[in-house]
Amino acid sequence: MRDGLRGLATMAVTLGMMAAGMSSRAETVLSNLTANHYDYDYTRANYWVAQSFDTDAQAWTLNSVSVTADGTNPGFAKGNFFAFVHASTGTGDSRIPGASLGQLIGTDNPDGSQVYSYTAESISLDPSSRYWVLMGVSDGTSSYNFTLANVVTATGLWSYPSGGSFGGIVAQSSNYGGSWTLSNYGPFLMEFDATAIAPSAVPEIDPNSLGSVLALVLGSLGLLERRRLNAA
Repeated sequence: MRDGLRGLATMAVTLGMMAAGMSSRAETVLSNLTANHYDYDYTRANYWVAQSFDTDAQAWTLNSVSVTADGTNPGFAKGNFFAFVHASTGTGDSRIPGASLGQLIGTDNPDGSQVYSYTAESISLDPSSRYWVLMGVSDGTSSYNFTLANVVTATGLWSYPSGGSFGGIVAQSSNYGGSWTLSNYGPFLMEFDATAIAPSAVPEIDPNSLGSVLALVLGSLGLLERRRLNAA
């Protein structure tokens, strides 16, 4: 019986270590915010832009995307800016923005040269896949500039796809997303924060419950040992 209880204790300790190892936290998975400013591109109601990015071999939940604005074009109205995350359609480096996965929540008036952060809500990203951050203006005459880097390299587990020269692949639409053209004009200065998704084959474990089980098992072992000594 003691051997069986010791086996349970060992299993509880092992499960506790597994639970600690599986704990996920948000992290910056792609950033080029500190890259040198190369140029800028704008977005208006009749001109949308989308920056491509590639995930690594892990599944993720996207938490937020930050983008560096380059000031509002003077003489234009303000407001009605939006940002969405889209899947890809097509193949290879000819892929363009496909289905929308959800909106990025933040200001609709990124007016001024600074970094603006937009929050994602329940946007899951598959491993080794290409996605897009689509930016545009829904209506009116607003116009916003966003900063471009002079290199495609960035820090983190994800990456910007390179379309040649130094350019990261950017999609542009002049008909509200009805069709897209691709250029190597990017990448935009952005930062992505995400949380890794644990493999679905491994059940979620409550560390508090494990602690209770472990305490119960070790307490039972101690009681059994005392009874053995008293009987001796």
